[in-house]
Amino acid sequence: MSKRIATAVAIIGAAGVISGCAFDQPSPGCQVQDSDTPWQAVYTPKTAADAAKSCGKLKGEAIGFWKYVKDPLTNPTNQLVIRPTGTASRFEYTYQVQVKNADGTPKVDDKGEPVMKDKTVERADPDLVTGTDASGKKITAKEAASTGPATLAEEPDASGLCLAEGFGRDATVSASAVTHQDTGEELVPAETITYKYTKVQVFSAAKAPGTQAKGEFTYSDGTGCTAEYTMLALWPQVPCVPGSTKPAESCGEGSGLNPDFKAVCVADIGPDGEGGCVPAGDVPSFN
Repeated sequence: MSKRIATAVAIIGAAGVISGCAFDQPSPGCQVQDSDTPWQAVYTPKTAADAAKSCGKLKGEAIGFWKYVKDPLTNPTNQLVIRPTGTASRFEYTYQVQVKNADGTPKVDDKGEPVMKDKTVERADPDLVTGTDASGKKITAKEAASTGPATLAEEPDASGLCLAEGFGRDATVSASAVTHQDTGEELVPAETITYKYTKVQVFSAAKAPGTQAKGEFTYSDGTGCTAEYTMLALWPQVPCVPGSTKPAESCGEGSGLNPDFKAVCVADIGPDGEGGCVPAGDVPSFN
């Protein structure tokens, strides 16, 4: 087991101790696990035509879900906001450059290898006002990276699913191009990334309140390319090792997930590009 996975198990493995109760419990209402710890989402293009597009290559990513209660004292209404990594990550870009000596020559180490360092470039000003919401409140680029709030059901349906509908706006961010400071090579083009969510449902039951979700979204990359996806998501984001037969490394017992979850390991979508655990089938996905 990798050190990263062992750490994840140590932090959240205790959740399994209190899961799997066999007796009926009252409905918790429509709960959503907030994303101080992110969710893990996996994406599937809705059609073969979508999959063939340049913007149809998304596999999945970390994603944030937040539940709010509007007007809690007068007319309490559940609301849901989503922030995907695809928008949140566009504010900065980091790449490596070679360190220079005082005279401007490239610096090398004792073995003659170039000495490199990270350079971070701002691509979008998070405080820049980009528009207004439905009430006329000014919206900054950082706020626009999340959806506007949707109305979330108060109670789950017969399948334990809570529908979120009517997102106030799409999640979108516009980012400038990045060129290498030394070579002038374009590393990342200018782009406007947009996620438009529909049919989002969060599973909420006493045995797993607000820990699985599904939905659909349309992704646009600002070049005129749009693709439609289905989404499955699981909380919390847990890394895994694709192809491993060890349960703790493949979303099973000891991984840190609720042991009742039926989850699979998908390559290249987890933390730092590792594997990530996602629902094995339609939500809710349980053993």
